[in-house]
Amino acid sequence: MASALYAPSANIEQAHEDDIWHARWIPGKNVLATAGSDEVVKLWDAQTGNCSGMLKDGDHAITSLEINAQGTQALTSSMDGKIRVWDIENSSKETKSSKPALIIDANCSTNAWKACFVANTLANSDGYEQEEAGIDEKRKELIASSTDHGTIKLWALETGKEVSELNTSRPNFLYSLAISPDATKIACGSVGGHVYVFDTAKGSLFCTFSSHSDNVRSIAFSADSSLLVTGSDDKQIQVHDVRYGSPIATFLGHYSWVLSAQMHPNGKYIASGSVDTKVKIWDVAQRACVETHGQHSQAVWNVAWQQSSEKEAINRPMLASVGEDCSIHFYDPLLA
Repeated sequence: MASALYAPSANIEQAHEDDIWHARWIPGKNVLATAGSDEVVKLWDAQTGNCSGMLKDGDHAITSLEINAQGTQALTSSMDGKIRVWDIENSSKETKSSKPALIIDANCSTNAWKACFVANTLANSDGYEQEEAGIDEKRKELIASSTDHGTIKLWALETGKEVSELNTSRPNFLYSLAISPDATKIACGSVGGHVYVFDTAKGSLFCTFSSHSDNVRSIAFSADSSLLVTGSDDKQIQVHDVRYGSPIATFLGHYSWVLSAQMHPNGKYIASGSVDTKVKIWDVAQRACVETHGQHSQAVWNVAWQQSSEKEAINRPMLASVGEDCSIHFYDPLLA
């Protein structure tokens, strides 16, 4: 019998008042950020299970959550159509209003369904006069947000001004969004199973994948930026080589929609969560599921591997999962 890779450890029941949709680790730390339909970001100490801080502004469900590489800022998008940037050090231990460092009004939630930080190497796009912002936008960091009409909007992190737009040429709702760790690619997944990858230096479409047959709800890059992992309503997880624009593997085993799929920092494993309530770990080389965890009682909305930072290496990362049952589960590495 094969040895276990990860063992369930701590869990936090009723961590939020409603569905938990997102989980992101603070790089280099044992701190997990979570958010969902109860309109608040919470920070959790994975060792003690205690909530160490909260971020809240408004009364609308949070549709995306990201943490910057430095672990200093959180980025959220919400049903009120606003993108918010938060200084994590300003989090409060009480559920009271927090003041974001920046608020971008995208006019409606479908103009900012997902959002992520982007290190700006993006070329000028036609129709955008970047000099009007009063700063050299090309040298500033950006925020990317997905829309319901097949475009990705780019906003200046410093000013909140829209500076560019990437167009898939198909007016479809973009469910998922990701930036490669080396900042050379932006990828998005859409209704109907399409995946689009943009070259950030050129500001143009680099490649597309159409091997899913249903909505692509999850999209993530490998740590070396060479592979793209997607999860879909077609119950499949797929791995694509973005260097050559080719699909290389398909993983089958979930019995319902795959809501989240993330590659282990060492590139050897993929963790996934599904409406079928299961967390699965897949061996990339074997193309097989090697572990299934059933701690959740309802849909698993997100899985997340612990991340290293520039100053602190995490050699044996923990895994976390969150879901519709309002719980957080942690998994300790045994062999991985």
